[in-house]
Amino acid sequence: MRRTEAKRPTIEDVARRAGVGKATVSSVLNGRTRAARISAETARRVVEAASELGYRPNQLARMLVRRKADILAVVFQRGYFFLSWSSFTAEVMRGVSSAAVELGYDLMLHTREVEDRSEADVLTDGRIDGALLLRDAGDPLIPELLERGFPFVRFFSKGDRPDEPFVDADNFGGGRIATAHLLDLGHRRVAFIRGSDRSTASNDRLAGYLCELEQRGLEPDPSLVCPILSPNDAPERLNDLMRRPDPPTALFVWSDDVALACIPALMDMGLRVPADVSIVGFDSLEVCNRSVPPLTSVRQPVFDMAREATRLLSLLIDGGDPAERRILFPLQLDVRGSTAPCPKRTIQTLR
Repeated sequence: MRRTEAKRPTIEDVARRAGVGKATVSSVLNGRTRAARISAETARRVVEAASELGYRPNQLARMLVRRKADILAVVFQRGYFFLSWSSFTAEVMRGVSSAAVELGYDLMLHTREVEDRSEADVLTDGRIDGALLLRDAGDPLIPELLERGFPFVRFFSKGDRPDEPFVDADNFGGGRIATAHLLDLGHRRVAFIRGSDRSTASNDRLAGYLCELEQRGLEPDPSLVCPILSPNDAPERLNDLMRRPDPPTALFVWSDDVALACIPALMDMGLRVPADVSIVGFDSLEVCNRSVPPLTSVRQPVFDMAREATRLLSLLIDGGDPAERRILFPLQLDVRGSTAPCPKRTIQTLR
C-alpha cells in the first residue's frame, strides 16, 4: 500500500486559521508587524495559528520576496585550497564565521571550478548576497563583479582600482620589518622565499624586502629570491638554494606554513635553526609558539582582518556607504627562537 505523505501547511492555511489575509501573515512572520500596523492581538493569533499547524516558511520564496538570501560566499583562488585547511585558512574561516554568526549570515564555500565569465554568473545567480574574495592580481572575476554591481570585498589581497573594496595588511611594511630584523642581527646573505608571482601579498612582501636591502646599501641578489609556493615544495627547493657556493644565512619566508616546513628540511641537511640559519615567517599564528624552535614571524591579525572584511561586506550589501572601503592593517614582528645573530663562520657548502 502506497504511503500518503501529509500535506505541508501553507500560508493560506495559516491565514484561514487566524482569520486574516495572507499579507498579514507574511508581515507578522517576517517581523514587519509594526511597519504594517498590525495589532498585537492579530499578531498573536497569526503566531498561534502557525504554531498549531506546524507551518514553516518556504525559504526560497522568502528569499525571492526579500531579494536577500542571508548567505555570504567565501571565494579562494581555487576551490581545492579549502582541502588543505592550513593554519592560515583555519584562522581566516574562524574570523569570517565569528562575524557571520554576529551578523546573521550563513556561509557558502565556493569550491566548484568554473571559468572566467561563467564564474561571475554562478556568484550572481541570487543564491548569495555577496562574496569575500581572496584572489590574485589581475583576476578576471573582479572586473566582472564590479560591472554587475555585485557586493564583494577582497581580503588578504588588494587591487589598484579605486572602486575595489578590500581589507589587507601592510605587506610592504611587513617585508621591511622582517628583513630589518635579520639585517640587525648581522645577516647579509638574506634569502626571500616567495609565493606565487601573482599573489599581491607575496609581491608586496618581496618589494619590502628589496627596499630594506637597498636602504641599507646592500645590492639585492636575484638568486636569493626563491619560489616555494607550498609546504610540500620546501624540501626540494630549499635543498637547491642551500647547496649554492655562497648560501644564505637567513631566510625570510612569505608564510608561516612554508616557513615551518623549512625547519625540518634544513635539519635534514644537517643545518641547525637558528645556530646556522635564521628563519622569519609571516602571519605569526598560534602554531608558531609550538614549533621547535618557536618561529619568529611578522604578526598579521588574520582573525581581525577576516572579521572586518565580513562586516564591510555586510555594510555594502545593505546599501551602506562606509567611510573607508580600502583598509590596511599595520603589522609588527613577534621575535621567537628561530632567529639569532649571524654565525661567525660562513656555512660550508653542502655536499
